[in-house]
Amino acid sequence: MGNSMSDAILNALSQVVLFFQKYRIPYALIGAMALNMFGRPRTTLDIDFLVLLDEKDLANIKNKTASKNILIDEEWVKNNPMLAKSHVRFNIDEIAIDFMLPRDDHDKQVLKRRQKKKIHNKMIWIITPEDLILQKLKVGRPRDFEDALTVLERLSKKLDVPYLEGWAKRLGISNELDYIQNL
Repeated sequence: MGNSMSDAILNALSQVVLFFQKYRIPYALIGAMALNMFGRPRTTLDIDFLVLLDEKDLANIKNKTASKNILIDEEWVKNNPMLAKSHVRFNIDEIAIDFMLPRDDHDKQVLKRRQKKKIHNKMIWIITPEDLILQKLKVGRPRDFEDALTVLERLSKKLDVPYLEGWAKRLGISNELDYIQNL
């Protein structure tokens, strides 16, 4: 990824975090950008956030973002109608920004357990490594299993294994967790 693309992603990240701060929106950075903090880094051209909003709040946010140069990706909305009430994609200078609402009790727990990390001189709320593993296993694509495995390998001695196993059981993904633990 070239410097200008890295700069664009960091600029977009900074703009969204300032937006969350201004409107006091609880959030956690998730997805590949969070993975870069805990596992094997991989290139990404989007930024994913879990946000503590409901459907009505999400609709209201859409109006506020336009004035901040955070524009709704209308093409994405058109092509993803089933997600419209729980997930919105915005764009800042060609960088995709996803706001996702909590879908289950674990997602709500993610927002309670989030931690602050410094990313390029900015303190940002980010998902914990345990919760990132669980989220990746919930999604279950091959790439997500690889991502979860890299976090597990890199931080194995630092992870709260009882927490991981307890939530995996509650979420019905114990087999998936066992699979990556035994690779």
